[in-house]
Amino acid sequence: MTHQETLQETLQLAAQKLKAGAPEEALAVLEPQRDLCAHAADFWQLLALAHKGMGDSAAAEAAFTSSIAIDPQPHVLTNLANLHRSLRQAETALAYYDQALALAPDHLPAQINRARALLDLNRYSDARLAFQTILQANPDHRNATLGLAQASQQLGEQEQALGLFQSVLDGDPTNTVALNGMGISLKTLGYIDDAVNYLQAGAQQAPESPELYTNLASALAQADREDEAVAAYSRALELSPYDVDLHDWFNGYLGVIAHPQYLDSYRGALEQQPDNVGLATALARKLLLSGRGPEAQSVLEAARSAGGDRPSLETDLSYVYREQGFFSEALVSARSAARLAPQHPDVQRELATALMASGEGYGEALEILDTLLRSYPVDQGLWALCATALRYTDNTERYKRLIDYDRLVQVRTVNAPDEFESLRAFIVYLQDSLNLLHTTQRHPVEQSAVNGTQTLDDLFSRRHNSIDVLKQALEAQLYSVLENLPADDAHPLMSRSTGGLRFSDSWSIKLRDQGFHKNHFHSQGWLSSAFYLRVPDSINYSAAEGWIKFGEPGFRAREPLSAEYWILPREGALVVFPSYLWHGTEPLSQTRERMSVGYDILPR
Repeated sequence: MTHQETLQETLQLAAQKLKAGAPEEALAVLEPQRDLCAHAADFWQLLALAHKGMGDSAAAEAAFTSSIAIDPQPHVLTNLANLHRSLRQAETALAYYDQALALAPDHLPAQINRARALLDLNRYSDARLAFQTILQANPDHRNATLGLAQASQQLGEQEQALGLFQSVLDGDPTNTVALNGMGISLKTLGYIDDAVNYLQAGAQQAPESPELYTNLASALAQADREDEAVAAYSRALELSPYDVDLHDWFNGYLGVIAHPQYLDSYRGALEQQPDNVGLATALARKLLLSGRGPEAQSVLEAARSAGGDRPSLETDLSYVYREQGFFSEALVSARSAARLAPQHPDVQRELATALMASGEGYGEALEILDTLLRSYPVDQGLWALCATALRYTDNTERYKRLIDYDRLVQVRTVNAPDEFESLRAFIVYLQDSLNLLHTTQRHPVEQSAVNGTQTLDDLFSRRHNSIDVLKQALEAQLYSVLENLPADDAHPLMSRSTGGLRFSDSWSIKLRDQGFHKNHFHSQGWLSSAFYLRVPDSINYSAAEGWIKFGEPGFRAREPLSAEYWILPREGALVVFPSYLWHGTEPLSQTRERMSVGYDILPR
């Protein structure tokens, strides 16, 4: 047999093994011929696919690279990109897809997967355009239709997404991606029973999909079907027992319904993976926020002893220490993390906070925060901490420019829509509608509210007349606020103003039984606002009771700073402020509830 015949026979047999789903057998065919076939690009490509099938990503990448070095074929570049995308390296994947398309602009697998990489990167507008371009040439391409639906969904275009998902289901009624997508969009729009039906159908078709069971659980929670929601979350965790986000969603729900198994899933998973830093830090934070600081500390120390990632654990230990008042210990942990990972932004952020909390380095904290803000100029949390550092360092002029309450905090009163005889009638209508959405028993420990309840999911995404008229009434006032913002290209608020806005998140809060909001900022906003629907009489007569306050930092400190500015809530009024402002409320003294709607705004 000639050299060429041996090569062809080797490649043919290996390809057959791979097609049969036997990568180990393909590897056994290829490896003995490595020296003989090393000049052939297709040999390295098949070797890469065999290694990928065996789960050896590093060997697969090396073999793909060897193939491309010999002959940069579009399909091999696409396969290498797919490998990087499977490793959640979407930016690297995108570069290889672009190389493939430079060689073959009509290479459909590269086009499709490139668009999916854009989805991975949250570049939803770019992904939508990419899928639309594919569908212009291939109007019946199911994967591109699903991708366009998912991009539309992420852009808030739920009705368009529903139409696209339905078009797939018309030809493939059991398509689980489309069933899942229908369920998500219907849930977002507030059509909860229909969402449950689609997600149940999807789970029946894909009983091993943790994503479907997670979405089903969320819809069941919205439908106030507690036992079924808990069962669906539990099934999702059986399928994906170490998914940190899934544990967070599950326990977040268990917490607000006062379930006795709250936090148990974390402990069970950590028994199997004691060095899992993501699980340990998530559990520790929930324990700390539940007033169980020593337990939180023990969880982190156990993960550190088990060999978990030291910088992350030291960073969270600093947080747990300082919130218990152990400021010197916090600073020791924060500096340890900074020595281990000096370039990590989360490590540097915690070091700056620990320096201020301990009172041992206000100037150093400001230097760290100024450096971080050069890289992350729209990070609201960094601006909140920077304001605190400016105040501690008596940097009055710069602080006043950043925190000008009289100029930056605005109060407006909504106008009742024409169909309501009065503002009071409008408010009562909204109260009655929102009361139906407060289905939980306790406040989420991760949020700012204490002694109250918060609605589930994004409030303003729901399609209901009460939500529509509320949004319209608020937008009329918010655009007035934007019109009055002065131009200032150097200011973190005014420099981002475009004259347009969109809601990025929204919720309703009911406080009761001496309820209040802890001091916090809004990390996902640009402007934030509270709209008041029910205000107890005691707010009007007691000194600052229930008032919204500004300026008091949300972390414990050896030399604490007090609030600087207060506003009296009024029914029908909205208070609008930069998302980076520290704000909270003074506690209520009575059992009567206070109802509000909160929301974050981004420039459009």
